[in-house]
Parts: sequence; C-alpha cells; structure tokens
Amino acid sequence: MQLVLQMFVLSWLLITSTESGRGGPQSRYWRNPLRNLKYGAVVETMLDPDRYHKYIRPGIDTGKPILVNVSLSVTGLDRISDADMEYTVTFTLHQLWKDSRLDGTKSARGYSQILTMDGSLGNRIWVPDTYIVNSHTSFIHDVTTRNGLIRLYPDGTVLYVLRITSTVSCTMKLHKYPMDEQACKLALESWSFTEQDLIYKWDKEESCGSPSGSVTGMDNIVLLQFNLTKCSVYRELHSASLGNYSQLILEFRLKRNMLFFLMQTYLPSVLLVILSWVSFWINMNSVPARVGLGATTVLSMTTLMIGVYNSGPKSTSYIKAIDFYVCVCYGFIFAALMEYAGAHFTVRRYATKANKLLDRKHNDCKNKPKNGGHVEIDIEEEAVFSYPVSDQRESEQTWQTSSNTNNLRAVSYSEEDAINKRGFSDFEHSNFSTRKRNPGVKNVKNGCVVTKIKTLRHRVTRLERIDEYSRIIFPVAFVGFNAVYWWVYLTMDDQ
Repeated sequence: MQLVLQMFVLSWLLITSTESGRGGPQSRYWRNPLRNLKYGAVVETMLDPDRYHKYIRPGIDTGKPILVNVSLSVTGLDRISDADMEYTVTFTLHQLWKDSRLDGTKSARGYSQILTMDGSLGNRIWVPDTYIVNSHTSFIHDVTTRNGLIRLYPDGTVLYVLRITSTVSCTMKLHKYPMDEQACKLALESWSFTEQDLIYKWDKEESCGSPSGSVTGMDNIVLLQFNLTKCSVYRELHSASLGNYSQLILEFRLKRNMLFFLMQTYLPSVLLVILSWVSFWINMNSVPARVGLGATTVLSMTTLMIGVYNSGPKSTSYIKAIDFYVCVCYGFIFAALMEYAGAHFTVRRYATKANKLLDRKHNDCKNKPKNGGHVEIDIEEEAVFSYPVSDQRESEQTWQTSSNTNNLRAVSYSEEDAINKRGFSDFEHSNFSTRKRNPGVKNVKNGCVVTKIKTLRHRVTRLERIDEYSRIIFPVAFVGFNAVYWWVYLTMDDQ
C-alpha cells in the first residue's frame, strides 16, 4: 500500500512539473482538451456522411454551375522532344472554389480561422476532377510526402494545391526546321462535368509571366535549344459528344536557337562544298588527286547527312529545311566529281579516236582525190602539237622541210609515227601551241585525216576549258541558292 502511494505522488509531481515548465500546445492540450479538439470535431461534424456526400458537387441544389478558379506556378519546362513531339512540364496547380456545406459560420460548432490540412483530406471532400487534356503521362509528387494541401476558409471556400509533373504532347510543324517556331499548349478540363455543372476560370488576370498573372514562373524558364518568345492564357469551350466542357489553356511559343545548327551542320556543309571546288584548279591529267579529293568530299558529306538524320526528328514524312540544304550541298559536291569524270572520259574518248585516225593510211580516206595526189589545205594559223622537253630531239627529227617552186611545206609520215609513239591521249591544253604561218604556206597531207584530227583536237581543247567555266559557274550557282534558300525560309510563315 505504501508503494502505491509513493508512485501516485511521483506521478502527480511529474505532471505538475511538466505543465509549469512548458508552454506549448501539448501543455494546453492537457489543461483544456475540449478546446484543442474543437477544430477536429468541427471538421468531423461537417464531414458527417449523413449531411455531406463527396460524390455530389457543391451547389447542385441551386441549379447553377460551380465556379472553379485556377492558377498555375510553373517550376520547370524541359525535355522538349522533336522526335516524339512532346515536352515535360512541372507546375503547382491551385484550384479554388466555394462549398457551402463546409461553411463554418453556419455550423453550431463553427470556426473563424483558416484551417490548413494535409492533401489526403481531398479523399473525403468533393474536389474537381481536373485532368490535362493533351497529357501523355502525369504524376503527383510524393517525396517526402504527397505534395498536396487543402485550406478551408470560414466561409466555405476551399483551396486545393497539387504539385504535378506531366509529359504533354505538342503538335509541331517542322517544315522550317531548324528555323521553326513552335506553339505548345497545356489544356485543363473537367473529366465528368460539362459547363452546365462546372465552369473553369483563371483566378487572376489572364496574363502569363507577370507576378499578378494567373500563370507565374514562365519568365524564369531557361531552355537549351529554344527561346521562350510568347506566353498567353485564355478560356474556351470544348465540344464533345456528351456536351460542351469548360477548358483553360496555357499557350507558349518556342523559337529554336539557330547557333547550334549553324556550327553543327550549315558551316561544315558550306566548307565541304568549297573544298570540292579545289579540284577545278588541279590539272586534268592528275587523276589520283582529283578523284581522291572528290571521293573524300562526297564521303564526308554523306557522314554529315547521316549525323543530321540521326540527331533530328525522324517521324516527319516531309522534307525539312535542313534536309533540303544538305541534299543540295551533296548535289554540288557530287556534280563537281561528275564534272571531272565526264570531261576526262570524253577527252580520252576523243584521244582514242585521234590515235586510230593517225594509224590509217591515205588510201583509207573516203574523200581521197582520184588522182592520188595530196590535198592542199590553206591554214594561216594552225594549232600544232608541241612535245615536252624530253621528246624535243625526236620532234626535231620528225619534222622535215622541203622547198619547191610553190614554196609548199610537206609533212612526212615520221610525224605520225612519233605521235603514235607518244600517244594522243596525253594531250593537254598546255601542250598545244599556236604557230604562225606565213601567208601562202600550205600544209600538205591527207585532207580527211587532217580535218578530223583538227576537229577532235579542238573538241579536246574545249573540254579542257570546262574547269575554267566551272570555277565561275559553281560558286555563282551556290551563292544564288543560298540567297534564295535563306530568304524563303526566314520569311516563310510557320503556318
């Protein structure tokens, strides 16, 4: 008995010391538990299932739709994907409405101050069934607890706040890619209630970016490949088979940053095209140099095109601006290679014909004179083949001069042998020189052979001048293409 009495005394002393040493809510709770249980009891009384049904919207007895005021605070905008045509946004959703059933002033056990409670209370009261219309996936943050809260005001006004991350679709038009500007939307709508039951309204003024606007935080967004150029909010009605639904829309425009693509694609393409023009200044007989340069530029441009395809959006069925540009650059490089291939092939073809003609005898010519004599051709200025220094002695031996009463120059067949030995296919433009003839000096040779050889020789000379024309035609055409390309795509309407 004595032990029990001692324990009672010690317990009493411990309780009194705790009440005197602390002034927090726990001590007040122990002093006046009914007073501190008041707000909990008020909430439980208002949420009594006999008088409150969370499945029935507020104001249904009045026949008027409930008004829900909405505001957004955007905290993140990233992962803008061209390939999937979507973006990821993180925002805090504020929804404000009035529920007369939670009016504390009308309750016998009412309350006169704002009650802030955990968001799990949303499972016991009516909340708007708001969803993101164009969302692919969404979730509510739950670290360290569910990121939501509910505030009850004495007049029955309810504030419901959630932190959401959503991956939202954005229909993009990529005809001008990478000079495009995209308009993306975030649409909020009720899943169940039409405009007859629920109407959404922006809580503050319909502006975006300003502190007093309905959407805040957009001015703090920093993107890697885009610049945020415009932001706006508005309301509209969405017509569906079940009726018209009130909808709130946040729309913002994104303009792509061109500097990355200029350094990554456009500048290398231009440099490769210019590099392909170097072959026009290389001698046509330098086959390894010209073919190697042309093949290198073609392969480099092919690698660049593959990189553009892998890094850009692949889901489009139409050609984009950057695709068109790299394709034209590839065409210029390929045309530079084909220019040499065609010219060189034609020169070799004419040279082969000339070599065959030099092997023919006089009696093989169809236009041979009947008397079997030589045809005299009067040429005052004739392109004469000049040999390199190493063949100068052989050249001097092949030319024979004979004088007669008519002062005619005859060319012996040893010249043909020397040309055959040297090979007409090695002709260059620099290997042709012009030798002035005195008036009256004539070249005596088989007329048909000489005429055909001269014709082939002139064709070779003209073909070898293709490089000179290409040095002007290719740069002028490329500059003209760039002027038209940039003017068209920079002034084209995004729509």
